[in-house]
Amino acid sequence: MTIKNLYLPTAITGVPAQKLRVSFELYPPRNPDPASQAWAGIDRLLDARPDYVSVTFGTSGMTSTSSQSVLVHAMKRSGRPALAHLTCVGRNQSQLAGLVRDMMDLGVRDFLALRGDPPKGVAHWEPETGEFSRAFQLVGLIREVAADYLGAPQAVSISVAAYPAGTVQTRTDAVAALVEKQAAGADFAITQVFYEAKDYADLVHSASYQGVTMPIVPGIIPFTDVSRLNRLEGLTGVPVPKRLREIGEIPDPAERILESLGATLDFVNDLIAVGAPGIHFYTFNRPRPVLDLVEHLRSRGFSHVDKADSSDLLGLMSAAMHRFSP
Repeated sequence: MTIKNLYLPTAITGVPAQKLRVSFELYPPRNPDPASQAWAGIDRLLDARPDYVSVTFGTSGMTSTSSQSVLVHAMKRSGRPALAHLTCVGRNQSQLAGLVRDMMDLGVRDFLALRGDPPKGVAHWEPETGEFSRAFQLVGLIREVAADYLGAPQAVSISVAAYPAGTVQTRTDAVAALVEKQAAGADFAITQVFYEAKDYADLVHSASYQGVTMPIVPGIIPFTDVSRLNRLEGLTGVPVPKRLREIGEIPDPAERILESLGATLDFVNDLIAVGAPGIHFYTFNRPRPVLDLVEHLRSRGFSHVDKADSSDLLGLMSAAMHRFSP
């Protein structure tokens, strides 16, 4: 089974119904030692039994081998699919096709097709001959490799990025990109960072109006580390809301953590209310905040609850948190 099937109706797939799919993004650790703290964190996340994980590729000087080792480990330990990130900037079509085949040899059948960031210091980047400049081109290549190597273009599932935050013009551009990616063969999308459920709902509505039928899964970052959110603002241009900055200034650590978890859960609740098919957590390989959030979601059956019930459950979770070390 590929990940796209998780978001299809139960009658079609035979997969037991669940109101919300939960998935995690993992990073290849810098330390290759499986006994390291980083790998222990990954194992804690895998043991929480997410529906699937995604594994980043080529970040912070990591090689494809680093990503592949996490992919194989994740599939073996969890018995569930792993979504392999793949970026096209800086690689020609032959190199990309080779990477896709390598991952298929490892058992990977799910890909996240991304353009990737241009080289640092290059003001006006242009692809070299034989390179791609758009993610939809990579989607098409993955389909071609699947047809040639696995015998069917639909033997894999392909995800792409979506961008809810921004101006009216950036949303128009984001929807046009989703139309393009879907036409190339994308099965579902995962959003990049945003902080307002309305932005997600507006993106889904606008995309649907333009003929986009593939599921769009909100990707969220737990609000427990405001300094990280501030760094991401510098990278993405998406501003951190004032309410989250104020939570980050609460002097008492226990109160700050509880308030930030509450704010994250309110965000998730709002996303469920507007019909999100799942939640993809950007974990940064840090188990604790994500596992606390998932425990809360499980306690309420992965469904929408009103604010009072959510606060009651958070209070119970707070009491439980005091019984364990961070």
